[in-house]
Amino acid sequence: MNQFGSLDEVLERTPQGRNLLASVGPVADAFVLGREPMMLLNGPIGSAKTASLARKNVFEATRMLPWNNGVRTYVVTKVRDKYVNMWTATIPSWWKLFPKEAFPEWNGSDGRPANHVVRWRDQWGDVELIAKFRAFGEAGDEEDTRGWECTDAEFDEWDLMEERFTTALSGRTAREPARDILGRPGRMYGACNAPDVTSYIFRDFWENPPPGYRLYRQPGGLDPGAEYPPGISRAYYDDLIAKNVHRPWYIKRMVHNRPGFTRDADVVYPGFDDDRHMAKATIPVIPSLPVLVGVDGGLTPAAVWMQELPKGQLRVLAHVALETSGMIALSREMLRVEAQRFPKCEFVSVCDPSMAAGEETEERSDRARLSELLGRRVELAPSNNPEERHDPLRRYMERTLETGEPALTIDPSCMPLRRGFNQTFCYHRARGSNERSRVVKNPDSHPCEAAEYAAMETGHGHARLLESQRRRERDARAKRAKESGRYNPLARRAS
Repeated sequence: MNQFGSLDEVLERTPQGRNLLASVGPVADAFVLGREPMMLLNGPIGSAKTASLARKNVFEATRMLPWNNGVRTYVVTKVRDKYVNMWTATIPSWWKLFPKEAFPEWNGSDGRPANHVVRWRDQWGDVELIAKFRAFGEAGDEEDTRGWECTDAEFDEWDLMEERFTTALSGRTAREPARDILGRPGRMYGACNAPDVTSYIFRDFWENPPPGYRLYRQPGGLDPGAEYPPGISRAYYDDLIAKNVHRPWYIKRMVHNRPGFTRDADVVYPGFDDDRHMAKATIPVIPSLPVLVGVDGGLTPAAVWMQELPKGQLRVLAHVALETSGMIALSREMLRVEAQRFPKCEFVSVCDPSMAAGEETEERSDRARLSELLGRRVELAPSNNPEERHDPLRRYMERTLETGEPALTIDPSCMPLRRGFNQTFCYHRARGSNERSRVVKNPDSHPCEAAEYAAMETGHGHARLLESQRRRERDARAKRAKESGRYNPLARRAS
């Protein structure tokens, strides 16, 4: 089948070139044809992401309007984090597709910028693809990009690129040709494996994509519909798992294609599964159930709201996390969230036991001040012993309901919990030792601990039944006992 005119003849000479002519799968194909300003192809190791980038280069070139003496010329700046990676990985892969023997217009030397011009002719005329290979070193300066001009920018292993370079390059697209000739905005696209959850790539394409950002996520290597290029099969991933069974962080990211933690993080909740425990849409509040509120104090206070359903599912619904503040600002934010998200709900509020410090002083404790500001009682959590705090959430993460649903589900708005349970809520280990000590303190640890305090209240009557309902039930029991002649409160007190 003729796809790229005279270019097909060159591509068909090598296995890599023939692979470029073949479809990898629907996700990779959709990425190649995508038109969004910011596009990311994400997939497991071995899913032909680099080849898909080259295929997109060719497709974008064929879609250009003639402008360069009647030639459809497309200029792409192909960016890597370091020149060593560019020259040992990106450029050799490019040469396998577009050999210098067939396309001799090449200039560049090892460790420095390079350019390659690939020309062919299809049924609509002449096409010219100009690939500019650029990279940054560890001392790279984003100001170096000021002289760069291209149609679009491409990022191989995008998650390894510092955000400042992505920002700088955003102003270098739609410069060759200029936008009035190009007829569209410049595009930035790239590929990567599942990123670290602390990466800006995770933030911009998974957590909260701005308008114009599009994630093309391939299935994991063992998932139904996995996109296998020629030479790759399920056996490849089975072998990869066998060789890394003691490295679950690697298997999660590189095989199952799930954003996660790095090898250096000893996470508190290894049973957390981002795909399973994160809800895909906003979780509705059930006004007929109590809302459990956990609060972590200190200079960076946080609060988390959740509900325990009668069927045994724990739903984490909302959070507040302040960078630097106190009880006044925390209460203000809590009341705002409650008015917006939890109207007409009853709350069971608990806090870090250390918030009782100063209870008998004139200044009073953080717990007492927060109770007054919220207009309701805030109780102390049963314990702030780390392992006692961790246990309730661990049990929910490990359990599955009879319906097949996870026992824990978290609203997608709770990003600090998502980051924390994936990676950042972790134990500190002394270098050279396997001995765990404290949990690392960071911006995500405070809402995670607030969630733990709330979860410690699960399993109790007050977590499953509204106070008004419990009061009515108590009154009804007392009335029945009195009418039967068995109710004697004085006798009960005496006993």
